[in-house]
Amino acid sequence: MSTTFPGGRSRLLRRLGAIAGAAVVSAALLAGTAGVAHASLSQVQDGFEVNPQSSWLVATGGAASAGFDVGAGTARSGRNNGWLFATGGWAFEGFWVPTNSVPRNAQCASQFYMQTAGGAQVGIEIWDANAHLLYSTYPWLNGSGAYQAVDTARWNLNGVNPVFVKAIVGANGSSRFIRLDDMTTQCYW
Repeated sequence: MSTTFPGGRSRLLRRLGAIAGAAVVSAALLAGTAGVAHASLSQVQDGFEVNPQSSWLVATGGAASAGFDVGAGTARSGRNNGWLFATGGWAFEGFWVPTNSVPRNAQCASQFYMQTAGGAQVGIEIWDANAHLLYSTYPWLNGSGAYQAVDTARWNLNGVNPVFVKAIVGANGSSRFIRLDDMTTQCYW
């Protein structure tokens, strides 16, 4: 004895097939997105454009100086840039980067654009508020006269807030002049 369904057996099979097909598509979409990582980014930029005398900390030691070109036509972008000069000492300009919205396990990287004629070794240093050096790099600029990107590798934030990002130059007898612009610090998690 067979049971008959309203609308016939083929209609039931079509309906079950459509439900099964929708379930397979839903499962595939869920599986396809379940393993995708979604990274986040926090970025702070400063190009010396808004009152650099109060935003940037400047320090020198020995025969050195540092300052700002405001509207001088020497900036990489915008109107202003910073500069460092040393003949027998060191000079730096630094910026406090807030990281309070960044998870403690984030990795960060910093960049300055720097310009020199004649070549120079420059530094980017990352410090915490307790004067602990977190990261440093000291590359050589080729002296092309063009602004060059100087980057750090990624460094671990370890929950530090804020961080002090500085560009530094030193010299012992030969003059070194560096222009700085467009500092960027990015943290990734």
